[in-house]
Amino acid sequence: MLSLSAKGLAHGEICAHLGEVYGAEVSKQTVSAITDAAMERMAEWQNRPLDPVYAVLFVDAINVKIRDGSVANPSTWSWV
Repeated sequence: MLSLSAKGLAHGEICAHLGEVYGAEVSKQTVSAITDAAMERMAEWQNRPLDPVYAVLFVDAINVKIRDGSVANPSTWSWV
């Protein structure tokens, strides 16, 4: 619902969309209340205090097939 509002749909259009797609009858006031509550929660999340440091783990891999008469995965791994 919030994405529909962000795309510029009016609350009436959102109600019509929810009715067509999900068969749900929702009033304009309900759409407005949900949108307002979600926007309020998003603003709280955006303004939350951040930790000074975040741990990051980067993992990279490659899958290599070896052709020696038939295609197979290598039986031994070489770690760098």
